[in-house]
Order: sequence, then structure tokens, then C-alpha cells
Amino acid sequence: MPDEPIPSSLSVPMSALAHLAVEWWRLSASLAGSAGGATPARHASRRIGDFLKQCEVEIQTLDGRHFDPGLPVRVIDAVDDASLKAGESIIAETLSPIVLWRGQVIQSADVVTRRGAGKC
Repeated sequence: MPDEPIPSSLSVPMSALAHLAVEWWRLSASLAGSAGGATPARHASRRIGDFLKQCEVEIQTLDGRHFDPGLPVRVIDAVDDASLKAGESIIAETLSPIVLWRGQVIQSADVVTRRGAGKC
């Protein structure tokens, strides 16, 4: 339908925006670990980040934070750590971040925790 007018805006599911945010986070993390100056991938990542900010979407990683059962996370794996006190848990790695829209969680994080295996 080539004669159909182009709309000035689109309606997309919030879950699609959350998935885009997670993939942007992964791309940004990958680019942060690589050497090199300004590249097309870095430029694209910056533009996607700007778009997400304009949509009021933000990302939260949790690495190093104390684990609390009330956090919007799904624990994928828990590894015993003798250096932590029994009952203490730390988020060791964020596999996918929390995605927020206007401060509300639209997608929970997936994390790996370290849990205390030592004595109290």
C-alpha cells in the first residue's frame, strides 16, 4: 500500500521497549570493554540510549549490591562464598538489568548471587 500515509507516531508494547533497553545495555557493555575511538557501533549505541532516555526508560544494574528478597530480580544461580557471613548474599553479576519506566519496574533483572557459606 504505497499510497498509505506515514503516521507521525507508533504505539509499541512496553515489553518491546524493555527488550530494546536490555539489548542496548548489552551492546553498551560490550563496547565499553573494547578499545577504539568513535565507531559506528558507539554512535548507534549513544543514539539508542538517547531514544530510551527520551522515552523515560532507565536501566539499573545491581552488581555488588546486597541481595534483598524484595528486589525485582530473578536469581538464576547462587554460588556459595566462604568469605561472606552465613545468611549474607551479594549480587555477583547482573545477567540482564532492571528496566524502569518513569520509576516503575517494567522488567525484572536476572542475577547471580554469592551467598555466605561461612560461620556467623
